[in-house]
Amino acid sequence: MSATPPSAELARIAEAIEAGDLTAEQRRKFAQALRELRLAPARFTERDELILAARRTFFSKLSARQAATEIATGLARYAATAWLRDRTAEVCPDRIAGHVNGAYWRILKSVPRPVCREKIRKIVGI
Repeated sequence: MSATPPSAELARIAEAIEAGDLTAEQRRKFAQALRELRLAPARFTERDELILAARRTFFSKLSARQAATEIATGLARYAATAWLRDRTAEVCPDRIAGHVNGAYWRILKSVPRPVCREKIRKIVGI
């Protein structure tokens, strides 16, 4: 595995493509690699960052495993109840801002479906 950061490697490849310094075989391989590239959409990245922020803010005293379970349970509960009313709000409702349900609102606003415990475990690094 290369020690070069992926963004630097992509920049190098882009420069080589622009300069026309690639052989036909290299162009074919890069095209195939780009077709196979799986990037998380930005909304999932935002959701994951919001989950990590909720873990730090509301569940920092719990182990990562316990925090993931609490977040998954609370997120599912909120999605099935108050989210049904709150989802049309453009900004986080005042009554939940600064509370764990406010964090759940932001998570669901970024990607409007609950996240399973196993996925949250991966996000928090278990």
